[in-house]
Amino acid sequence: MTIQTAEEVELEAAPEPSERAAQLARMSPARAAFDLAWPSMVEQSLAAAGTAIIFAFVGHLGATATAGVGAAGNFLFLMFPVWRSLAIGTIAIVSRRMGQGRPGEATDATRQSLLLGAIAGIAFGVFFLFFSESLLRLLGADGEVLAVGTPFLRLLGMANAAATVWLIATSAMRAAGDTRTPMVLGFVSIVLSVALAYLFIDVFGLGPMGSAYAQTTTWVLGMTAALVVLWRGVAGLSIAGGPWKLTMTTIRRIFEISLPSAAESATFSFGILALSGLVFRLGTNEVAAHQIIGQIETLSFFPCIGFSVAASSLVGQGLGMGDPDRARASGWAAAAMALAWSVLAGAAFALLPGALLGLFTNANAVVLAGTGALAVVGLGQPAQGVIFALGGALRGAGDTRYPLFVSLLNWFIVRLPLAYALAFPLGLGLTGIWLGVTVDYFVRAVMLAWRFRSGAWARVRV
Repeated sequence: MTIQTAEEVELEAAPEPSERAAQLARMSPARAAFDLAWPSMVEQSLAAAGTAIIFAFVGHLGATATAGVGAAGNFLFLMFPVWRSLAIGTIAIVSRRMGQGRPGEATDATRQSLLLGAIAGIAFGVFFLFFSESLLRLLGADGEVLAVGTPFLRLLGMANAAATVWLIATSAMRAAGDTRTPMVLGFVSIVLSVALAYLFIDVFGLGPMGSAYAQTTTWVLGMTAALVVLWRGVAGLSIAGGPWKLTMTTIRRIFEISLPSAAESATFSFGILALSGLVFRLGTNEVAAHQIIGQIETLSFFPCIGFSVAASSLVGQGLGMGDPDRARASGWAAAAMALAWSVLAGAAFALLPGALLGLFTNANAVVLAGTGALAVVGLGQPAQGVIFALGGALRGAGDTRYPLFVSLLNWFIVRLPLAYALAFPLGLGLTGIWLGVTVDYFVRAVMLAWRFRSGAWARVRV
């Protein structure tokens, strides 16, 4: 009779990571990061292209339509704390539990995140139903811009519960190691949203509201499809068969990760609004150019979301397997690939600003107002790529308090004061505002790189 040591008994009793997590662990960190990142890159690139096409439909309706929809879009950032924070909490917990070989707990956390997202989304919807016009007036919109933006914001605000649930559902899939299914769902939704936007705007002549109708329809159908996929099961994760109820233990764990991230997202949302308030002081052409530049920039940072997703999932799974060295290597690998992509995208922005702006508007005054600003944006893209990847790595580890600190510092000490000083006292206008943003990108990238290099994130309990 062989007597086992306590260590041998513990190793036998320890659950194995999920099949997909184990498969990724057998790859090199760079290959695993690319394996998870490329479907998300394709998905996010298509999403950026689809959003840009729809915005171009609106942009060719004139500067007033562009400014109204853009102003409403700024307030949609108020919903980011709901979408993003619950999704981040889901990714951190699900990836860690799948790495630990505890799919039941991962599934339970997913169900409860979906419920929390639906509740929060409905609450936000009621808010936007009653206060959309007041919010736009606070931003400085009036007259025709207000008439365009109010119904747009009201409809999408009320539909945000569907978007929130959809994002949480696909985030759970990615955390489990499946980024291809969200890519397919995203591709179908993008094709549908562009087709509907063209139909509603150009064929039916519904104007800017046509894009809102298209987006709302896409959100509802996307949510439904994602829930069906999760119910059937993907990468060892299925929401079928278990209880749909909220428990304080799981809620507390989700909120410990999500609340700092929600505060960070809220800081981002209100910072975007404050930045837009500065732009509104420059004039309608500058407002329209600012919105178009934001759309063009998505062509760079949307693909970087893929590297952020890969970093989050692999860092969480690596820590769940008790391998912080692999988690660290995965984060740096994702950051290197994000940097390479964003250098290429930034070069295009810096070298071809007028041509890119001309794709979205036929108003020469708008193109002229935005050319210098877009060139400056191009210079900051490499730093933004690093921000996405390493920010995702930290959040995948559950380290959401440090990114919150960085966000507060950068928005209120660096970005907004610098943007104001460059735009007005120094007279650089819209170019000055985006120059302040670009400087902030580099400061933020350095701070996140320092934190990830320190290894403190590996000691956060999830």
